[in-house]
Amino acid sequence: MPTEITPSSSDPALATYDSPIGRLTLAARGGALVGLWVAGQRFFGAPFGIDEAVARSALDLTSPNFRDVVLAEAGWDEADAQALGMAVAWLDGYFAGEAPSPATIPLAPAGTDFQRRVWEAMDAIPYGATRTYGRLAATLRDEGVPASAQAVGGAVGRNPLLLIRPCHRVVAATGPGGYAAGGDVKAWLLAHEAATASSAN
Repeated sequence: MPTEITPSSSDPALATYDSPIGRLTLAARGGALVGLWVAGQRFFGAPFGIDEAVARSALDLTSPNFRDVVLAEAGWDEADAQALGMAVAWLDGYFAGEAPSPATIPLAPAGTDFQRRVWEAMDAIPYGATRTYGRLAATLRDEGVPASAQAVGGAVGRNPLLLIRPCHRVVAATGPGGYAAGGDVKAWLLAHEAATASSAN
């Protein structure tokens, strides 16, 4: 079993999850999920300064057979353990081709007011669908939030909750556009959802 990381009062509880797109690191603090990153992505661990090498030694929650034991014995705050448990159950469903809702997990990403509005707007993009940066900006303007496609793109790229807040569903007008975790990962996620959307919805 990997070495346990015991968070301080200010450090998030960390766990890992092996997925088809690579090893994911999850972070919970204050009873909510505050981060979900894939190995090698831009802004990994932001804004907490979590180092990838340290994250690799976090407890592994991939196997459902041992998950309850790991969560019970990790020494985390109970609310943080519950948030991590809900998040990995969400990931199980997602990679099985289901369409789990972000609303099933307590989320508390750190960001500016504008970034949080963009991230919340991404939640409304259905599984298997996409929206352009421009369309997302127009939606925000309709809600009274000044937004340009470029500003939306900057906020999307800083999304600290990969997958759960579906930034991969936001695309450029001329193609897939960029992705903090890389173009190959974005292509895999969009193909996965396209292949499973009819049964998931």
